[in-house]
Amino acid sequence: MFKKFVTFGVLALFLSISTLALAEEVVTTPRGTKYHKEICRLVKNKDQARKLEKEDALAEDYSPCRRCFKEDIKEKTDESDK
Repeated sequence: MFKKFVTFGVLALFLSISTLALAEEVVTTPRGTKYHKEICRLVKNKDQARKLEKEDALAEDYSPCRRCFKEDIKEKTDESDK
């Protein structure tokens, strides 16, 4: 029983760490329509930018910045070609 408990604990710890590692923080601006990496030079009004998870930005209908997230744009066009 103890062995199963320890195995479960290790598995839960691994899953929580991997979730944190995969979470990606992005920035958006109040009047913008794109999400960016914090270091993006295309972000205007950085002082008004807010940080959120990329998943949340997508849920709020923000689209990826063409400079920061070329891979996201490519994935989107690949999906629409199908």
